[in-house]
Amino acid sequence: MLPGSSERGLVTGINVTPLVDITLVLLIIFMVTASFISEQALQVHLPKVVKEEKAPQPALVVTLGLDGELKFNQKNIDLAGLTQQMTVETSVNPEVKVIFKADKDVPYEKLAQVLDAIKMGGVQKVALAMDRK
Repeated sequence: MLPGSSERGLVTGINVTPLVDITLVLLIIFMVTASFISEQALQVHLPKVVKEEKAPQPALVVTLGLDGELKFNQKNIDLAGLTQQMTVETSVNPEVKVIFKADKDVPYEKLAQVLDAIKMGGVQKVALAMDRK
């Protein structure tokens, strides 16, 4: 620019400092909000649901009681017998479906053991039964 020109007060660049400040503030807000959301997601209340889905038909029913009693189609069975029975059922019908009903106060470890026994028998489709609210 020449000393006598009229373009002395004209800004030729963009100041990005306010943009960076706003971006960092928004980033911090999103990070704090995301941590609250993830903590709330850990609190689950099962097995009640609002929307009900139709059970697959025909399906086998496995029931686990609060005291650990296990039933397959209303007959008492143990985990090893359940795995054997699931193997027999999948040999007859590889697309067999199982509905698993468990008391809401059953420990998670017991649920995992029964689900593992069902899967070891070769069953690929397992549905968890829920009560409607």
